[in-house]
Amino acid sequence: MNPRRWFGLVLGLVFLIAGVAPVAHAQESPKLYVFSSGSLGGFPKAALQIGGQGNIDWAPVSFYVITHPRGNVIFDTGNNDKTITDPDGWWGPLAKGFGLKMTQDDAIPAQLGKIKMKTDDIKYVVLGHMHLDHGGNVSQFPNATLVVQNDELKAAWWPDEGYSLYYIPGDFAATKQMKVVRLEGDLDLFGDGTMVIKRWVAHTPGSQMMTVRLKNSGLIILTGDNVYMRENVEKSIPPNIVLAYNPQGFLTAFEWIRMTMANEKADFFTAHDPDAYKAMKKAPEFYD
Repeated sequence: MNPRRWFGLVLGLVFLIAGVAPVAHAQESPKLYVFSSGSLGGFPKAALQIGGQGNIDWAPVSFYVITHPRGNVIFDTGNNDKTITDPDGWWGPLAKGFGLKMTQDDAIPAQLGKIKMKTDDIKYVVLGHMHLDHGGNVSQFPNATLVVQNDELKAAWWPDEGYSLYYIPGDFAATKQMKVVRLEGDLDLFGDGTMVIKRWVAHTPGSQMMTVRLKNSGLIILTGDNVYMRENVEKSIPPNIVLAYNPQGFLTAFEWIRMTMANEKADFFTAHDPDAYKAMKKAPEFYD
C-alpha cells in the first residue's frame, strides 16, 4: 500500500477513536454578530412612523456579520468611513440633516477587529439596499462577492427622478470591479437554509431582507430599512411616504414577519431602532 495512503488511514482511525472529527471546524454552526457604524439623530419620529410624535435623538446604524463554514457574510456596511473626517464633504447637507455622528471606533476595520476579523475575511456582502447608510463601505470589500437585487443596482447607478438623494455614487463605485450576484428574486445563499435572501420591494426598488437560521437562537430576520422600529411591525405603522418606494410593500413585509414569528418563533433585527439595539448583544458577543 502507498505509504501516504496508509498514513491517512491511520490518522483517520486515530481521530475516530478519539471521537474528534478532523474537519470539526468546518462544521461549526453559524454565529451572528451585531455592529454599529456610527449613529443618526435629530429627525422627526414621524419620518419613520406615520403619526409618530417628537424627534429621534439617537438611532444606530447597524450592520451584521454572520460566520458560516462556507464563508463569512456581512449584511449592510453602514456609513462610509470617510464621513468620520469629512462628513459634509461626503454627505453634503444630509450630514447635519440626519445628525450624523461617526468616530474612528465606528470604522469598519475597528468594528470587525472586535471579533478578530479583517475586511478580507468577508466572502459575501449582502445589502438590504444601497442608500448611504447601508451601502457606504462596499468599497472596503473588493475581494468579496456583492449580492444585491438587479433593480437596486439600477436604482443606485441610474435613479429615477426624485430618488437619487440617498444614493452616493462614491460609496459603490467599486461595484464595477467586484464580483456581483445580480438577483431577480430570492436566494438561499449556501443552499442549506441558514441564510436566505428575500426580495421585498418596499423602501427602495430593490430592497431585500435576509433570514438567518441559528442552532440555538432560531430564525432571525434582518430587515434592513423595510422595518425601522419594532413598533412598525407590531402595530402595522408604515413610514412616511418619502421613505417608501412601495408603501404596500412595507405592510406585506410586516405581515410576513408577524406570520413567520408565529409559525417559527422567529425574531427580527432592524437597522435603526434605538431601544431594540440597546437590548441586543453587541460584538464580540454573538447569537448562535
